[in-house]
Amino acid sequence: MNYIELTLTACEPIDENVEIISAYLAEFGFEGSAEDETIKAYMPENGISDEEIKILMDELIEKNLCFDEYMVDLIKPKNWNEEWEKNYFQPILIGNQCLIKSSFHKTDLKARYEIIIDPKMSFGTGHHETTSMMAEYLLELDLKDKTVLDMGTGTGILGILASMIGCKKVVGIDNDSWCYENAQENIENNKITNFEMILGDAGMLKPHLGEFDLVIANINRHILMADIKYFVRSMKPGAILLLSGFFLDDLPEIEEECKKYNLTFMEKKMKKNWVCAKFQLS
Repeated sequence: MNYIELTLTACEPIDENVEIISAYLAEFGFEGSAEDETIKAYMPENGISDEEIKILMDELIEKNLCFDEYMVDLIKPKNWNEEWEKNYFQPILIGNQCLIKSSFHKTDLKARYEIIIDPKMSFGTGHHETTSMMAEYLLELDLKDKTVLDMGTGTGILGILASMIGCKKVVGIDNDSWCYENAQENIENNKITNFEMILGDAGMLKPHLGEFDLVIANINRHILMADIKYFVRSMKPGAILLLSGFFLDDLPEIEEECKKYNLTFMEKKMKKNWVCAKFQLS
């Protein structure tokens, strides 16, 4: 599968604008990373048209988030593990309990839970603030014999951690075929046997009414707002919902939507203006 590579440069203030641009691109289905002010984002070739990219970039430029010079390249499949090793992905320790590394890493770090993730093109290495906050919450919860739903699974890192901690069953759902395949590989590499992956969106939750003790969804504000009602239908009374992938300014809107479905806000974590919010179903 060929991929589109979009390269752009964030305006000042760099850190803030890189975060905003990355979240904005993610809403359109781009995956990527940033080094200083340069952002590289990727999407399957058939995922977006040239005209749609131009409209997207015009919006970012009008908002003074990036400069008007950007590049769009078509890239052929490559060794993504090698690319991540060279440019992005380094071992990370979360909460002094969870070590996330790739099969190509050599490290002396040790932890109670050690997860092997070969990310390829999928989101979720633990380095992004939203993923690490989600992982921190999982480490704080009692997951023994619990059923867990991992929406927008990406690499599968969060569902894999939930399984290692002791949950009875994990169901992961992602609408990206690349993420679906990558998560399957990572599940197998970590010898996880109670993790079921499903290719699709929240519509795939219909057979899972009232099934889950915990729902985790690290996606983006627009999808979360649209899908909260579906998450609730899949939750047991008293179940916990962890939401991330949005900024602090978005939290009031998220809270209001959750209130409509008897979800009570409990607490939040915050890193670099990204939020992970914890709710409980009444």
